[in-house]
Amino acid sequence: MPCIFSGQDAGFQSGLAWPEPRFQADADVVLDRLTGLSWPGNASLAEFPLSWKDALQYVTELNTANTFGFSDWRLPNRRKLRSLISHQTRRPALPENHPFSNVFANWYWSSTTTAAHPDHAWYVNLDGGRMFYGGKDQAYMLWPVRGSGDGILPRTGQQHCNDESGQILECGKTGQDGEYCHGLQWPEPRFEQDTLGVVDRLTGLLWRSIADIASGPVTWGEALNAITRLNEGYSPHLWRLALIISPSKTQRATGVRGKNARQSNKLREAHRGDSSGGRSYDQGLALTQHQRTGIVG
Repeated sequence: MPCIFSGQDAGFQSGLAWPEPRFQADADVVLDRLTGLSWPGNASLAEFPLSWKDALQYVTELNTANTFGFSDWRLPNRRKLRSLISHQTRRPALPENHPFSNVFANWYWSSTTTAAHPDHAWYVNLDGGRMFYGGKDQAYMLWPVRGSGDGILPRTGQQHCNDESGQILECGKTGQDGEYCHGLQWPEPRFEQDTLGVVDRLTGLLWRSIADIASGPVTWGEALNAITRLNEGYSPHLWRLALIISPSKTQRATGVRGKNARQSNKLREAHRGDSSGGRSYDQGLALTQHQRTGIVG
C-alpha cells in the first residue's frame, strides 16, 4: 500500500540518517559508522550458545587474549545490541549489504538484567529483530562490542548488577551493564512538566500526561486510526505512532519547551507501550534526532 498518509514508520522515515556505507570493515573488526561502535566481523565467535554467566566470562577471556588487538570488549547492553537491527529486513534483521559473517538468526545475549526479574536478562533476536528476556541459565549466542556509542545511544538506566540467581552483587569486573553504565547520560531531572504534557529532557520528546488516549488496549490499526482522529485540525498532520527504536541523540543543551519547541520542530509522536509489553500509548513532540529503523516501504 502507499506509505503516504498511512501513519506508518515508512511514511515518515524520520530519524538520524544512516551513513552510506553504514559499516566499515577492517580485517576482523567492523565499525558501525552510525553509532561509532565496533563489532567482530564474525558474529559467532563463541560458536555455540552459552549461559549468561558463561557469555560474560567468555568476553573476559577475549580481553585477556587481547583479541583482534583489543582488550576492552564487552557484552553489549540492550540498546547497543539492538542498534544493529534493521526493521526492513529479516534472517538476519541487519542492514542490507552488511559485512558480517556467521550471523545466527536467533537470540543473542545483552549485558542488561531485567529489572522485573533479576534472574533474567534481555536478549535480541537477529531473525526478526525482536527483544525479550529470559532466564540467565538459558543458552544463547553472544556478540561482543567495543566503544561507547558516540553520544548516539542513551544509557539503559541500569545501575545495579545481579548474579544468575537474581541476587545483587558488587559490579566491579562483572562485565554487566550496571558496571559500565555506558551511553548518553540522563539529565537531572529527566522529566519536566510542559503546557502540553511532560518533556523528556533526554530524548527531547513531549509526552501527554495521560498515557491512554484510546481508553484501553487497541489493535495496531485502531491505534493508527486514533492518531488520525488526533490529527484532525492539524495541517500538516503532526502526530504519529512512535518508532520501535527510542529517540536518542539530543540537540539541546537545555530543555526547549512550549512555543519555541513547537516552532523549532513540529514532529509529534505517539508511543504505544514499550518492549516489555505495555499496552497504553502516549503522544510526544520530537525535538531531537533518533536512529532510523531502516523501514522504507
